[in-house]
Amino acid sequence: MRSFSPLICCLLFVCVVAAGPVRAAEPPTPVRLVLAKVGPLLAAKDYAKAAAALEEALAKEETRHAELYFALGNCRLLKGDNGSAVKAYSQAVALEPGHSHAWLNMAKAHYEAKQYKEAGLCFAKGYESGTEKQADTLYYSGAAYLMGGAHQEAIGSFERLFAAHGKAVKAEWREQYIHALLGANQSKRALPLIRELASQSSGDKKIQWQEILLHQYVQLGMHTEAQAYARELVDQQPGEAKWWKALAHIQLSANRQEDALAALTVYGYLTPLSREETRLLADLFLQAGIPAKAAPLYARQQEGQADVQALHRLAIAYHQMGKAELALETLSRRKLGDDARLLMLKGEICYNLQRYPEAAASYRQAAGIGGSHQGQAWLMSGYAAMQHHDLVASQDALIQAAKFDKEKRAATLALGRIKQSSVQ
Repeated sequence: MRSFSPLICCLLFVCVVAAGPVRAAEPPTPVRLVLAKVGPLLAAKDYAKAAAALEEALAKEETRHAELYFALGNCRLLKGDNGSAVKAYSQAVALEPGHSHAWLNMAKAHYEAKQYKEAGLCFAKGYESGTEKQADTLYYSGAAYLMGGAHQEAIGSFERLFAAHGKAVKAEWREQYIHALLGANQSKRALPLIRELASQSSGDKKIQWQEILLHQYVQLGMHTEAQAYARELVDQQPGEAKWWKALAHIQLSANRQEDALAALTVYGYLTPLSREETRLLADLFLQAGIPAKAAPLYARQQEGQADVQALHRLAIAYHQMGKAELALETLSRRKLGDDARLLMLKGEICYNLQRYPEAAASYRQAAGIGGSHQGQAWLMSGYAAMQHHDLVASQDALIQAAKFDKEKRAATLALGRIKQSSVQ
C-alpha cells in the first residue's frame, strides 16, 4: 500500500504591520506607540532590534499587551526561532484567547518545528476564534494532526470541515480524511470513500486508490470481495502486471494454489520475476505436479549463489520427473553432512534405485543430526540394511527407531522378522 503525507501550504498570517491587525478593541495608546516605533524596524527586516524594543516594552506593566506579544512572536518566527515564537504567541493568546492570528502563527511555528499535533490544535483554535471562518484553516488542522499521528483528532477536524464547508471541499481533502480513518483503524468507514475514489479518479491516482481498496479488502479479511475485485482489475487492464501479482497472492491466501499458479504465470510473462517470485512460481509448479516446469526455475536459483532450499527442491523435481540419477548428481554439488533434509532425500532416491548400502548410510547419517526426522531416518536405515541383508546393521538401526513413539510399532515388527529369519 502506498503512503501519503499531507502537504500543508503554510500561507499563514505573519502579521507584522506596525499597528497590528484590526481588532475588536483598539490597543491602549502606550501600546500603539510601541507598535508605531517597531513598525519601521519590521519593514526594514531588522527583527533583532524590533524584538529588543518589544521585549523592553513588555517588561513594563502598562505595555504588557497581546498585540506586543504577537508582534514579538512574529519577529522570532521570521528569524526562524520557532520555540521562542511559540512562547510569545502563547502569552498573546493567554491575554487574549480570541486572537486568531496569534493562534495561526503559533500553528506555523509548531509546524516548522515538526510539532504537528500542537500545530493541529492551534489551527483549530485559530479557526474557532476567527471572525471569517476559512475552510483552509480546518484542513490545515486535520492535515497537521494526521502528520502527527493524532488520527482521531484529524478525523474530528476533517468532519467539522465537511459539515461547515461542504461546497469548498477539495478532492485531496477527502483523501487525507481517508488516511486519517485508516490510521485510526476505521477501515470499514473508509471503504465507501475509497471505492468512490477508485471509481472516479483517473491516471496514477486511480491506480493508487485501486491498490488501496484491494489492500483493504485483504486486511479486513474480505476474501470474496478481494478475489472479485482483483479479477475485475485484470479483466479491465490485462496488461497491468501488478494486478496479476495481486491476484496471485490473494488466491494463495485463499489456498487456491492452481489459480495462484495461473495468475503468477501471466505475471511472469508481463514482467521479469524477482528471485523470490521465481521461487514461488517453481514451488507452485511442483505442488501442482508439474516438476518439468519447476526444475528449470529451481536451476536458475543456483546461478551465482548456493541456495540449499532450491537445491533440495530441484532434486525433488528431477526425482519426480523420473531422473533419479540427475537428482543424485544435483545433490552431489553440496556436502550433505550437515543437512538432514538433503540426506533424507538422497536416502529416498537411493532406496528407490535399489542402491541399498548408499541409502542405509545416508539415512544413518541423517539420524545422527537432531530433529523430528530422526525416528524415520533410523527406521529407513534399518529397512535399507535389511534389503542388503546386513542384518546386524539393520537390527542396530531398528533398535534406535523403536525408541521413537511414531516408529516404534513398525520397528518392532521389523525386528521380529529379523529374529525369525535368524532362528530359521
